[in-house]
Formats: sequence, C-alpha cells, structure tokens
Amino acid sequence: MPIFLYVVRHGEAEAVEVNDEERQLTELGKQEANKTARWLNTQVSEFDTVVVSPYIRAQQTKEIILSQNKAANVITSSQFIPSGIASTAIDELLAYAQANNKTDQHILCVSHMPLVSYLIGELSGYTPIMATAAVAKLQINLEKWNGQLDTLISPEQILL
Repeated sequence: MPIFLYVVRHGEAEAVEVNDEERQLTELGKQEANKTARWLNTQVSEFDTVVVSPYIRAQQTKEIILSQNKAANVITSSQFIPSGIASTAIDELLAYAQANNKTDQHILCVSHMPLVSYLIGELSGYTPIMATAAVAKLQINLEKWNGQLDTLISPEQILL
C-alpha cells in the first residue's frame, strides 16, 4: 500500500510589514486554501499526520484544510519555516511515516516557499516553483527515502 505526502504552500498572505511570522492570509488566500482543501478532500478521507509551520499564514491554511478534511495527528514544527533546511524537514516527515508503522498513509505538510520546492526537489528530483495554496502529491518510498511526484496543482487549476 502507498504512502502519500501532500506538500502545500500556504495561501496568499499580507505583504511583509514588520514580522514575517505574523503575516495573515488575505481574502484571496483564504479562497485559495478553500479550493485546495476541496481538492484534497477528493484525494484522501483522513490524514494520518499533518505537519505545519508555526507561522500564522501556514496555520490558517492548515485550519481551512482541516475544516474540510480529518487528521489523526497535527504537529507544528519549526523545521518547516521558509528558511528551513529541506533535508532536515524530510527526515522529520519520513520519521513520522515510519513511526506510524502503517503501509497505507497520507501525510500533509503545510509550509512556505522556498522550502516546499526544495522538499519536492530533494524527494523527487523535480523542483517546482509553487503558487500560493498549490499542492504537490508525492508517493513516498520509505526504503529509499525518496518519492515520485504524482500531481502538482494550483488553486487556479482546481475546478471543484
């Protein structure tokens, strides 16, 4: 059975004024996150693990997603900030997958550019530029600690 990782960039956020960590979603960002949540709901009935940046815009995106999707375990991690190190973040994600000890898993990661692109690149070999609230679905191979990109979709492409 497969292990799927869904990597989501937060929705559109306010411009940087003072503190990047406190930037909130704009109305467009909330709409984008809602579209992404609806698409995710067509892919999975419940996330085994959700890992999210502590930054407000990522937390808000996660809340919108979880208003339409279930999650067994939600973890806020400082490894998933914009300047996070992809290899360290991947190690954390895959460690959660191993700890679940299930062969059929769905893991959600909500984070920021450029980290989301680097995560996907390190796992799959393809490093996309992610639009706000875009989602990449990867199938993970725990034995090799890598993945294959299955889907990359932005809110503008979601027709739900």
